[in-house]
Amino acid sequence: MPLIKALILGIVQGLTEFLPVSSSAHLIIFPDVLGWGEHSLSFDTTLHLGTLFALIVVFWKDILSIIKSLFLDIKKHKKSFNHYSSKSWLAFKIFIASIPVGLAGLFFGDFLENKFRGIWFVIIFLLVGTLIMYIAEKRFKKRLIVKDEISVGKSFRVGIFQALALLPGISRSGSTISGGMFFGLSRKEAARFSFLLSIPAVLAAGVSQIISSLDYLNMAEIAPMMVGFFSSFLVGIIAINFMMKFVKNNKLYPFIFYRLGLAVFLIILFYI
Repeated sequence: MPLIKALILGIVQGLTEFLPVSSSAHLIIFPDVLGWGEHSLSFDTTLHLGTLFALIVVFWKDILSIIKSLFLDIKKHKKSFNHYSSKSWLAFKIFIASIPVGLAGLFFGDFLENKFRGIWFVIIFLLVGTLIMYIAEKRFKKRLIVKDEISVGKSFRVGIFQALALLPGISRSGSTISGGMFFGLSRKEAARFSFLLSIPAVLAAGVSQIISSLDYLNMAEIAPMMVGFFSSFLVGIIAINFMMKFVKNNKLYPFIFYRLGLAVFLIILFYI
């Protein structure tokens, strides 16, 4: 793989993993439009690991604080869950919210990966994901009160939105931010919960891909893999910080319009 191709795909992954436009859709679209063909599983793995490390770097204080709080609460209170701190409960909510995507990936991951890779499916799911974000914005506008926390039950329902992102075009961040807004979170807290929630999902996907790609690892791909990793990592950090600042005072409509424009572009390019 040429290094410039690895660089472009790394940048695409880093941007689209955290902006609500769907990384899986763009990693299908770019090679198809540019005539590059599919990249290897081992290269795809390095791109996901790059964005995982981006999440860890940006949220390392939150991660350490949650782990420390959970450890101390387990040691001090054991099974007295009512005395657990809000940070410990956040860890539990993330765990509960990760169940839907874990089960969906385990039982349907390979089927979804192979069945819905075509451009037509990408267009359909781009539109479906756009509709979810639009409805979330409309419902959010009517709310008089927004929250900084959601219940365990609603966390699970946000997790269902994350499972939808296994379909190329839905967008993990777009669906989970929308899910958080559906259940009362502010955009800022919905985005924060979305990114924290994505850590176990991206980690699990990365570990699974590493195991699957070991037999296909080609030493000639090491340089492109390193370029893809570092470009997705660095751009991912920029994208996360941008998104966290953006949602403080802005609506999701720019991304909604972009997704609609992309769907129309693909229809014209491939079907007209």
